[in-house]
Amino acid sequence: SALRQIAKTLGKTDWNFEVDPCSGESGWATPNLQKGFENDVTCTCPENVTGYCHINS
Repeated sequence: SALRQIAKTLGKTDWNFEVDPCSGESGWATPNLQKGFENDVTCTCPENVTGYCHINS
């Protein structure tokens, strides 16, 4: 998948692909206080569509 390739390129070893990346769990969201070095997956989840989210960045 695209996320697996991104993880490989970035050297991410803490992303758990068994967990929904939009959940914010299992390493998908790691706060980084240094601007320009964000280290997480952000999603948009429309309120009117249950169970559907779109990964933004």
